[in-house]
Amino acid sequence: MINILLACGCGASSGFIAQSMRKAAKAKGIQAQIRAVSDTEVQGVIADYDVLLLGPHIGYRLAEFRKSFENENKIIEVIDQRHYATLNGAEVLEHILQKMNEGR
Repeated sequence: MINILLACGCGASSGFIAQSMRKAAKAKGIQAQIRAVSDTEVQGVIADYDVLLLGPHIGYRLAEFRKSFENENKIIEVIDQRHYATLNGAEVLEHILQKMNEGR
């Protein structure tokens, strides 16, 4: 089971990506819990997730989130702007699977 948390300004945009990622995971036979929240909610729910993906528009907070969770062995990335704009959850999921296979 892969637990992926997406965050953006209010959780709406990332919600569309999360939905697309869930469809892609199901099509690949991958069990995944994928949830979207606002960036202000991350702190309260991150413990249950292996991956944190930030919307490109809050990518400036990447270093902050990496520093906050540096001892928790989480993958923390900014979603590629092209994939975000086109709601290409399959590509976002593929990127995370590659990162996991690389060991981060």
